[in-house]
Amino acid sequence: MLTQSLRVKIETVKKLIRRNAKQPLENLLVKLHPADIASIYQNLSELDKERLWNFIPDKSKIASSVLELEDSDIIKFFESKPTLDIVPIISEMETDDAAEIFRLIPEEISADVLKVMGKGEMSEVETLLTYAEDTAGSIMNTSYFSLQEDLTVKEATKMLHKAEDIEMVFYLYVTDAEGKLSGVISLRQLIINTPDKKLEDIMIRDVIKVQTHVDQEDVAKMVERYDLLALPVVDENYVLCGIITVDDVIDIIREEATEDIYRMAGTSDDELLFGHNSAKVAKVRLPWLLITFVGALMSGLVVVFFQTRVKEFAILVPFMPVIMAMAGNVGSQSATILIRGVALGKISHSDMARVTFKEIRVGSIIGITCGFLLSIVGYIVEGSITMGLAVGTSMFCSLVIASFTGTFVPATLIKMNFDPAVASSPFITMLNDILGLAVYFGTAITFFRYFG
Repeated sequence: MLTQSLRVKIETVKKLIRRNAKQPLENLLVKLHPADIASIYQNLSELDKERLWNFIPDKSKIASSVLELEDSDIIKFFESKPTLDIVPIISEMETDDAAEIFRLIPEEISADVLKVMGKGEMSEVETLLTYAEDTAGSIMNTSYFSLQEDLTVKEATKMLHKAEDIEMVFYLYVTDAEGKLSGVISLRQLIINTPDKKLEDIMIRDVIKVQTHVDQEDVAKMVERYDLLALPVVDENYVLCGIITVDDVIDIIREEATEDIYRMAGTSDDELLFGHNSAKVAKVRLPWLLITFVGALMSGLVVVFFQTRVKEFAILVPFMPVIMAMAGNVGSQSATILIRGVALGKISHSDMARVTFKEIRVGSIIGITCGFLLSIVGYIVEGSITMGLAVGTSMFCSLVIASFTGTFVPATLIKMNFDPAVASSPFITMLNDILGLAVYFGTAITFFRYFG
Protein backbone atom coordinates (compact mmCIF):
# COMPACT_ATOMS: atom_id res chain seq x y z
CA MET A 1 0.00 0.00 0.00
CA LEU A 2 1.31 3.43 -0.96
CA THR A 3 1.47 6.00 1.84
CA GLN A 4 0.88 9.69 1.17
CA SER A 5 4.60 10.34 1.70
CA LEU A 6 5.55 7.69 -0.87
CA ARG A 7 3.04 9.06 -3.40
CA VAL A 8 4.70 12.47 -3.09
CA LYS A 9 8.14 10.89 -3.63
CA ILE A 10 6.88 9.04 -6.72
CA GLU A 11 5.62 12.28 -8.27
CA THR A 12 8.86 14.05 -7.34
CA VAL A 13 10.96 11.33 -8.99
CA LYS A 14 8.82 11.49 -12.14
CA LYS A 15 9.32 15.25 -12.40
CA LEU A 16 13.07 15.04 -11.76
CA ILE A 17 13.49 12.29 -14.38
CA ARG A 18 11.60 14.37 -16.95
CA ARG A 19 13.86 17.34 -16.18
CA ASN A 20 16.93 15.07 -16.17
CA ALA A 21 17.88 16.64 -12.83
CA LYS A 22 20.74 14.27 -12.07
CA GLN A 23 22.09 15.67 -8.81
CA PRO A 24 18.76 16.33 -7.03
CA LEU A 25 17.54 12.88 -8.09
CA GLU A 26 20.70 11.16 -6.82
CA ASN A 27 20.41 13.03 -3.52
CA LEU A 28 16.80 11.89 -3.14
CA LEU A 29 17.32 8.25 -4.13
CA VAL A 30 20.37 7.72 -1.92
CA LYS A 31 18.23 8.48 1.15
CA LEU A 32 15.40 6.12 0.23
CA HIS A 33 14.96 2.56 1.44
CA PRO A 34 15.33 -0.08 -1.32
CA ALA A 35 11.69 -1.12 -0.80
CA ASP A 36 10.58 2.48 -1.50
CA ILE A 37 12.75 2.62 -4.62
CA ALA A 38 11.09 -0.60 -5.81
CA SER A 39 7.64 0.94 -5.21
CA ILE A 40 8.65 4.04 -7.16
CA TYR A 41 9.93 1.83 -9.98
CA GLN A 42 6.58 0.01 -10.19
CA ASN A 43 4.78 3.33 -10.73
CA LEU A 44 7.01 4.67 -13.53
CA SER A 45 6.56 4.38 -17.28
CA GLU A 46 8.65 1.76 -19.10
CA LEU A 47 11.08 4.43 -20.35
CA ASP A 48 11.47 6.03 -16.91
CA LYS A 49 12.01 2.60 -15.34
CA GLU A 50 15.11 2.14 -17.49
CA ARG A 51 16.39 5.64 -16.71
CA LEU A 52 15.85 5.36 -12.94
CA TRP A 53 18.86 3.08 -12.38
CA ASN A 54 21.18 5.61 -14.06
CA PHE A 55 20.58 7.98 -11.15
CA ILE A 56 21.71 5.48 -8.49
CA PRO A 57 25.53 5.34 -8.50
CA ASP A 58 25.73 2.96 -5.52
CA LYS A 59 25.71 -0.63 -6.85
CA SER A 60 24.80 -1.94 -3.40
CA LYS A 61 21.66 0.23 -3.36
CA ILE A 62 20.76 -0.99 -6.86
CA ALA A 63 21.23 -4.62 -5.78
CA SER A 64 19.04 -4.19 -2.69
CA SER A 65 16.35 -2.37 -4.70
CA VAL A 66 16.27 -4.97 -7.48
CA LEU A 67 15.70 -7.71 -4.89
CA GLU A 68 12.53 -5.89 -3.79
CA LEU A 69 11.02 -6.03 -7.30
CA GLU A 70 8.51 -8.57 -8.60
CA ASP A 71 10.04 -11.59 -10.36
CA SER A 72 8.91 -10.42 -13.81
CA ASP A 73 10.60 -7.03 -13.28
CA ILE A 74 13.80 -8.67 -12.02
CA ILE A 75 13.97 -10.72 -15.21
CA LYS A 76 13.41 -7.62 -17.36
CA PHE A 77 16.09 -5.73 -15.45
CA PHE A 78 18.80 -8.33 -16.01
CA GLU A 79 17.75 -9.01 -19.61
CA SER A 80 18.22 -5.31 -20.39
CA LYS A 81 21.76 -5.12 -18.95
CA PRO A 82 25.06 -6.25 -20.49
CA THR A 83 27.00 -8.86 -18.54
CA LEU A 84 29.65 -6.40 -17.37
CA ASP A 85 26.96 -4.23 -15.76
CA ILE A 86 25.32 -7.21 -14.08
CA VAL A 87 28.49 -8.55 -12.42
CA PRO A 88 29.05 -5.68 -9.91
CA ILE A 89 25.37 -5.74 -8.94
CA ILE A 90 25.38 -9.50 -8.28
CA SER A 91 28.63 -9.11 -6.33
CA GLU A 92 26.86 -6.83 -3.84
CA MET A 93 24.22 -9.43 -3.00
CA GLU A 94 24.24 -11.99 -0.21
CA THR A 95 24.90 -15.53 -1.42
CA ASP A 96 21.29 -16.70 -0.94
CA ASP A 97 19.94 -13.67 -2.82
CA ALA A 98 22.44 -14.14 -5.66
CA ALA A 99 21.50 -17.82 -5.94
CA GLU A 100 17.81 -16.87 -6.12
CA ILE A 101 18.58 -14.43 -8.95
CA PHE A 102 20.50 -17.08 -10.89
CA ARG A 103 17.53 -19.45 -10.59
CA LEU A 104 15.20 -16.76 -11.88
CA ILE A 105 17.01 -15.24 -14.85
CA PRO A 106 17.58 -17.04 -18.19
CA GLU A 107 20.35 -19.66 -18.15
CA GLU A 108 22.41 -17.96 -20.86
CA ILE A 109 22.66 -14.79 -18.74
CA SER A 110 23.59 -16.81 -15.64
CA ALA A 111 26.29 -18.68 -17.56
CA ASP A 112 27.83 -15.45 -18.91
CA VAL A 113 27.88 -13.84 -15.46
CA LEU A 114 29.46 -16.90 -13.84
CA LYS A 115 32.18 -16.93 -16.50
CA VAL A 116 33.08 -13.29 -15.88
CA MET A 117 32.98 -13.55 -12.08
CA GLY A 118 35.11 -16.69 -11.94
CA LYS A 119 34.84 -19.87 -9.91
CA GLY A 120 36.44 -18.56 -6.72
CA GLU A 121 34.20 -15.55 -6.30
CA MET A 122 31.00 -17.48 -6.97
CA SER A 123 31.84 -20.81 -5.34
CA GLU A 124 29.37 -20.33 -2.47
CA VAL A 125 26.59 -19.32 -4.86
CA GLU A 126 27.29 -22.33 -7.08
CA THR A 127 27.10 -24.55 -3.98
CA LEU A 128 23.63 -23.18 -3.19
CA LEU A 129 22.55 -23.81 -6.77
CA THR A 130 23.31 -27.53 -6.34
CA TYR A 131 20.50 -27.86 -3.79
CA ALA A 132 16.96 -28.56 -4.96
CA GLU A 133 14.82 -25.45 -5.35
CA ASP A 134 12.63 -24.45 -2.38
CA THR A 135 14.71 -26.44 0.12
CA ALA A 136 16.57 -25.12 3.16
CA GLY A 137 19.90 -25.54 1.35
CA SER A 138 18.79 -23.40 -1.59
CA ILE A 139 17.69 -20.42 0.53
CA MET A 140 20.30 -20.43 3.32
CA ASN A 141 22.90 -17.70 3.69
CA THR A 142 26.49 -18.88 3.99
CA SER A 143 27.67 -15.57 5.51
CA TYR A 144 27.22 -16.58 9.12
CA PHE A 145 29.26 -16.21 12.31
CA SER A 146 30.37 -19.34 14.18
CA LEU A 147 32.78 -20.07 17.01
CA GLN A 148 34.64 -23.17 18.15
CA GLU A 149 33.50 -24.68 21.43
CA ASP A 150 36.94 -24.61 23.06
CA LEU A 151 37.15 -20.79 22.93
CA THR A 152 36.68 -18.63 26.01
CA VAL A 153 34.13 -15.82 26.29
CA LYS A 154 36.96 -13.27 25.99
CA GLU A 155 38.33 -14.86 22.81
CA ALA A 156 34.86 -15.12 21.33
CA THR A 157 34.18 -11.44 22.04
CA LYS A 158 37.40 -10.43 20.29
CA MET A 159 36.49 -12.49 17.24
CA LEU A 160 33.04 -10.92 17.21
CA HIS A 161 34.55 -7.44 17.21
CA LYS A 162 36.69 -8.34 14.19
CA ALA A 163 33.85 -9.97 12.26
CA GLU A 164 32.83 -8.27 9.01
CA ASP A 165 30.13 -8.79 6.42
CA ILE A 166 28.07 -11.32 8.34
CA GLU A 167 24.30 -11.76 8.08
CA MET A 168 23.37 -11.48 11.77
CA VAL A 169 24.81 -12.16 15.21
CA PHE A 170 21.72 -12.45 17.39
CA TYR A 171 22.68 -16.09 17.75
CA LEU A 172 26.28 -17.30 17.93
CA TYR A 173 26.56 -20.85 16.64
CA VAL A 174 29.20 -23.08 18.22
CA THR A 175 30.93 -25.89 16.33
CA ASP A 176 33.40 -28.62 17.22
CA ALA A 177 36.78 -29.16 15.58
CA GLU A 178 35.11 -30.89 12.60
CA GLY A 179 32.69 -28.02 11.97
CA LYS A 180 29.68 -29.91 13.35
CA LEU A 181 27.05 -27.80 15.09
CA SER A 182 27.29 -28.46 18.81
CA GLY A 183 25.53 -25.52 20.44
CA VAL A 184 24.23 -21.96 20.33
CA ILE A 185 24.85 -18.89 22.48
CA SER A 186 22.91 -15.63 22.59
CA LEU A 187 24.66 -12.27 22.74
CA ARG A 188 23.22 -11.81 26.22
CA GLN A 189 24.91 -15.01 27.43
CA LEU A 190 28.21 -13.84 25.99
CA ILE A 191 27.95 -10.51 27.80
CA ILE A 192 26.90 -11.72 31.26
CA ASN A 193 29.40 -14.60 31.59
CA THR A 194 32.94 -14.20 32.91
CA PRO A 195 35.73 -13.79 30.29
CA ASP A 196 37.53 -17.02 31.20
CA LYS A 197 34.54 -19.33 30.77
CA LYS A 198 34.59 -21.81 27.89
CA LEU A 199 31.81 -21.60 25.33
CA GLU A 200 31.13 -25.33 25.71
CA ASP A 201 30.24 -24.69 29.36
CA ILE A 202 27.63 -22.00 28.69
CA MET A 203 26.18 -22.95 25.31
CA ILE A 204 22.76 -24.50 24.75
CA ARG A 205 23.39 -27.96 23.31
CA ASP A 206 19.87 -28.78 22.15
CA VAL A 207 19.91 -26.62 19.02
CA ILE A 208 16.82 -26.29 16.83
CA LYS A 209 18.12 -26.89 13.31
CA VAL A 210 17.15 -28.15 9.86
CA GLN A 211 18.95 -30.21 7.25
CA THR A 212 19.66 -28.91 3.76
CA HIS A 213 16.99 -31.08 2.08
CA VAL A 214 14.06 -29.88 4.25
CA ASP A 215 11.27 -28.08 2.35
CA GLN A 216 11.18 -24.30 2.80
CA GLU A 217 7.56 -24.43 4.00
CA ASP A 218 8.62 -26.67 6.90
CA VAL A 219 11.43 -24.21 7.65
CA ALA A 220 8.91 -21.37 7.93
CA LYS A 221 6.73 -23.45 10.27
CA MET A 222 9.72 -24.14 12.57
CA VAL A 223 10.69 -20.47 12.75
CA GLU A 224 7.08 -19.56 13.56
CA ARG A 225 6.66 -22.34 16.14
CA TYR A 226 9.83 -21.53 18.08
CA ASP A 227 9.84 -17.72 17.54
CA LEU A 228 13.35 -17.74 16.08
CA LEU A 229 15.25 -14.91 14.41
CA ALA A 230 17.46 -17.38 12.55
CA LEU A 231 17.66 -21.11 11.95
CA PRO A 232 20.93 -23.02 11.39
CA VAL A 233 21.16 -25.39 8.42
CA VAL A 234 23.30 -28.55 8.60
CA ASP A 235 24.16 -31.34 6.19
CA GLU A 236 23.61 -35.07 6.76
CA ASN A 237 26.73 -35.14 9.00
CA TYR A 238 25.45 -32.16 11.04
CA VAL A 239 28.20 -29.88 9.72
CA LEU A 240 27.01 -26.26 9.83
CA CYS A 241 26.40 -25.04 6.26
CA GLY A 242 24.52 -21.77 6.69
CA ILE A 243 21.63 -19.96 8.33
CA ILE A 244 18.13 -18.93 7.31
CA THR A 245 17.08 -15.57 8.74
CA VAL A 246 13.61 -14.33 9.60
CA ASP A 247 13.49 -11.95 6.60
CA ASP A 248 13.93 -14.95 4.31
CA VAL A 249 11.15 -16.74 6.18
CA ILE A 250 8.77 -13.81 5.64
CA ASP A 251 9.46 -14.11 1.90
CA ILE A 252 8.79 -17.86 2.08
CA ILE A 253 5.46 -17.37 3.87
CA ARG A 254 4.39 -14.80 1.27
CA GLU A 255 5.46 -17.06 -1.62
CA GLU A 256 3.70 -20.13 -0.22
CA ALA A 257 0.50 -18.21 0.56
CA THR A 258 0.51 -16.66 -2.91
CA GLU A 259 1.13 -20.05 -4.51
CA ASP A 260 -1.80 -21.57 -2.61
CA ILE A 261 -4.11 -18.74 -3.67
CA TYR A 262 -3.15 -19.16 -7.32
CA ARG A 263 -3.63 -22.92 -7.18
CA MET A 264 -6.99 -22.59 -5.48
CA ALA A 265 -8.04 -20.37 -8.38
CA GLY A 266 -6.72 -22.91 -10.89
CA THR A 267 -3.86 -20.76 -12.17
CA SER A 268 -0.18 -20.11 -11.40
CA ASP A 269 2.14 -17.23 -10.55
CA ASP A 270 4.11 -18.20 -13.66
CA GLU A 271 1.83 -15.92 -15.64
CA LEU A 272 3.32 -12.93 -13.80
CA LEU A 273 6.64 -13.78 -15.44
CA PHE A 274 5.10 -13.68 -18.91
CA GLY A 275 4.17 -10.00 -18.74
CA HIS A 276 1.95 -9.14 -21.69
CA ASN A 277 2.44 -12.44 -23.53
CA SER A 278 -1.24 -13.37 -23.76
CA ALA A 279 -0.62 -16.77 -25.36
CA LYS A 280 1.60 -17.96 -22.49
CA VAL A 281 -0.79 -16.60 -19.86
CA ALA A 282 -3.65 -18.46 -21.55
CA LYS A 283 -1.53 -21.63 -21.60
CA VAL A 284 -1.11 -21.40 -17.81
CA ARG A 285 -4.83 -20.92 -17.16
CA LEU A 286 -6.23 -23.31 -19.75
CA PRO A 287 -5.65 -26.72 -18.07
CA TRP A 288 -7.85 -25.99 -15.06
CA LEU A 289 -10.42 -24.18 -17.17
CA LEU A 290 -10.67 -27.26 -19.39
CA ILE A 291 -11.44 -29.35 -16.30
CA THR A 292 -14.18 -26.85 -15.43
CA PHE A 293 -15.35 -27.00 -19.05
CA VAL A 294 -15.65 -30.79 -18.90
CA GLY A 295 -17.45 -30.50 -15.57
CA ALA A 296 -19.94 -28.03 -17.04
CA LEU A 297 -20.61 -30.41 -19.94
CA MET A 298 -21.22 -33.25 -17.48
CA SER A 299 -23.61 -31.01 -15.53
CA GLY A 300 -25.39 -30.34 -18.81
CA LEU A 301 -25.68 -34.09 -19.43
CA VAL A 302 -27.29 -34.49 -16.01
CA VAL A 303 -29.86 -31.84 -16.95
CA VAL A 304 -30.51 -33.52 -20.32
CA PHE A 305 -30.89 -36.90 -18.62
CA PHE A 306 -33.62 -35.64 -16.28
CA GLN A 307 -35.27 -33.37 -18.85
CA THR A 308 -37.21 -36.25 -20.41
CA ARG A 309 -37.91 -37.97 -17.10
CA VAL A 310 -39.42 -35.11 -15.10
CA LYS A 311 -42.63 -33.69 -16.52
CA GLU A 312 -42.40 -30.74 -14.08
CA PHE A 313 -38.90 -29.95 -15.44
CA ALA A 314 -39.85 -26.41 -16.53
CA ILE A 315 -40.80 -25.30 -13.01
CA LEU A 316 -37.60 -26.80 -11.55
CA VAL A 317 -35.23 -24.86 -13.83
CA PRO A 318 -35.45 -21.45 -12.03
CA PHE A 319 -34.11 -23.00 -8.80
CA MET A 320 -31.10 -24.70 -10.43
CA PRO A 321 -28.72 -21.68 -10.13
CA VAL A 322 -29.52 -21.33 -6.41
CA ILE A 323 -28.77 -25.00 -5.68
CA MET A 324 -25.53 -24.97 -7.73
CA ALA A 325 -24.25 -21.66 -6.36
CA MET A 326 -24.87 -22.54 -2.72
CA ALA A 327 -23.34 -26.01 -3.07
CA GLY A 328 -20.27 -24.55 -4.77
CA ASN A 329 -19.78 -21.89 -2.09
CA VAL A 330 -20.23 -24.28 0.84
CA GLY A 331 -17.82 -26.78 -0.73
CA SER A 332 -15.20 -24.10 -1.34
CA GLN A 333 -15.51 -22.85 2.26
CA SER A 334 -15.01 -26.35 3.67
CA ALA A 335 -12.02 -26.95 1.39
CA THR A 336 -10.44 -23.61 2.33
CA ILE A 337 -10.75 -24.33 6.07
CA LEU A 338 -9.08 -27.73 5.68
CA ILE A 339 -6.33 -26.64 3.27
CA ARG A 340 -5.40 -23.55 5.27
CA GLY A 341 -5.44 -25.50 8.52
CA VAL A 342 -3.05 -28.08 7.07
CA ALA A 343 -0.80 -25.34 5.64
CA LEU A 344 -0.55 -23.65 9.05
CA GLY A 345 0.04 -26.94 10.84
CA LYS A 346 -3.19 -26.63 12.85
CA ILE A 347 -4.76 -29.70 11.25
CA SER A 348 -2.84 -32.99 11.17
CA HIS A 349 -3.57 -36.29 9.40
CA SER A 350 -5.24 -37.64 12.53
CA ASP A 351 -7.63 -34.66 12.55
CA MET A 352 -8.99 -35.24 9.03
CA ALA A 353 -11.99 -37.36 10.07
CA ARG A 354 -12.88 -34.99 12.91
CA VAL A 355 -12.73 -31.94 10.62
CA THR A 356 -14.77 -33.72 7.93
CA PHE A 357 -17.56 -34.61 10.37
CA LYS A 358 -17.49 -31.08 11.82
CA GLU A 359 -17.92 -29.60 8.33
CA ILE A 360 -20.79 -32.03 7.63
CA ARG A 361 -22.51 -30.84 10.83
CA VAL A 362 -21.97 -27.21 9.83
CA GLY A 363 -23.24 -27.99 6.33
CA SER A 364 -26.32 -29.62 7.85
CA ILE A 365 -27.14 -26.53 9.92
CA ILE A 366 -26.64 -24.26 6.90
CA GLY A 367 -28.63 -26.73 4.78
CA ILE A 368 -31.59 -26.74 7.18
CA THR A 369 -31.61 -22.93 7.31
CA CYS A 370 -31.25 -22.35 3.55
CA GLY A 371 -33.50 -25.30 2.72
CA PHE A 372 -36.28 -23.90 4.92
CA LEU A 373 -36.00 -20.48 3.28
CA LEU A 374 -35.95 -21.96 -0.23
CA SER A 375 -38.96 -24.16 0.51
CA ILE A 376 -40.93 -21.03 1.44
CA VAL A 377 -39.80 -19.33 -1.78
CA GLY A 378 -40.72 -22.45 -3.78
CA TYR A 379 -44.18 -22.55 -2.24
CA ILE A 380 -44.77 -18.82 -2.84
CA VAL A 381 -43.54 -18.91 -6.45
CA GLU A 382 -45.27 -22.12 -7.55
CA GLY A 383 -48.13 -22.30 -5.06
CA SER A 384 -47.30 -25.93 -4.36
CA ILE A 385 -46.31 -27.47 -1.03
CA THR A 386 -44.73 -30.37 -2.90
CA MET A 387 -42.55 -27.95 -4.87
CA GLY A 388 -41.50 -26.18 -1.69
CA LEU A 389 -40.58 -29.45 0.02
CA ALA A 390 -38.72 -30.68 -3.08
CA VAL A 391 -36.47 -27.63 -3.48
CA GLY A 392 -35.94 -27.26 0.29
CA THR A 393 -34.93 -30.89 0.73
CA SER A 394 -32.70 -30.68 -2.35
CA MET A 395 -30.95 -27.64 -0.92
CA PHE A 396 -30.35 -29.44 2.38
CA CYS A 397 -28.97 -32.59 0.72
CA SER A 398 -26.79 -30.61 -1.71
CA LEU A 399 -25.16 -28.56 1.06
CA VAL A 400 -24.44 -31.63 3.19
CA ILE A 401 -22.86 -33.37 0.20
CA ALA A 402 -20.89 -30.20 -0.66
CA SER A 403 -19.53 -30.00 2.90
CA PHE A 404 -18.42 -33.62 2.64
CA THR A 405 -16.75 -33.32 -0.79
CA GLY A 406 -15.13 -30.02 0.21
CA THR A 407 -13.18 -31.78 2.96
CA PHE A 408 -13.01 -35.37 1.73
CA VAL A 409 -11.35 -34.59 -1.63
CA PRO A 410 -8.48 -32.43 -0.21
CA ALA A 411 -8.02 -34.86 2.70
CA THR A 412 -7.70 -37.76 0.26
CA LEU A 413 -5.15 -35.86 -1.82
CA ILE A 414 -3.13 -35.04 1.29
CA LYS A 415 -2.98 -38.73 2.23
CA MET A 416 -1.84 -39.47 -1.33
CA ASN A 417 0.91 -36.81 -0.93
CA PHE A 418 -0.62 -34.44 -3.49
CA ASP A 419 -0.93 -30.70 -2.95
CA PRO A 420 -4.51 -30.18 -1.65
CA ALA A 421 -4.69 -26.66 -3.07
CA VAL A 422 -5.07 -28.09 -6.58
CA ALA A 423 -8.37 -29.66 -5.54
CA SER A 424 -10.08 -26.43 -4.60
CA SER A 425 -12.28 -24.06 -6.57
CA PRO A 426 -12.33 -25.54 -10.10
CA PHE A 427 -12.42 -29.22 -9.12
CA ILE A 428 -14.70 -29.13 -6.09
CA THR A 429 -17.11 -26.66 -7.69
CA MET A 430 -17.37 -28.98 -10.71
CA LEU A 431 -18.04 -32.00 -8.48
CA ASN A 432 -20.65 -30.18 -6.43
CA ASP A 433 -22.45 -28.91 -9.53
CA ILE A 434 -22.84 -32.45 -10.88
CA LEU A 435 -23.87 -33.99 -7.55
CA GLY A 436 -26.08 -31.02 -6.68
CA LEU A 437 -28.05 -31.28 -9.91
CA ALA A 438 -28.38 -35.05 -9.61
CA VAL A 439 -29.66 -34.73 -6.03
CA TYR A 440 -31.97 -31.86 -7.00
CA PHE A 441 -33.71 -33.67 -9.83
CA GLY A 442 -33.65 -37.02 -8.03
CA THR A 443 -35.33 -35.50 -4.98
CA ALA A 444 -37.86 -33.67 -7.17
CA ILE A 445 -38.79 -36.91 -8.98
CA THR A 446 -39.31 -38.64 -5.63
CA PHE A 447 -41.52 -35.88 -4.21
CA PHE A 448 -43.61 -35.44 -7.35
CA ARG A 449 -44.07 -39.20 -7.70
CA TYR A 450 -45.18 -39.88 -4.13
CA PHE A 451 -46.58 -36.52 -2.95
CA GLY A 452 -47.51 -34.74 -6.18
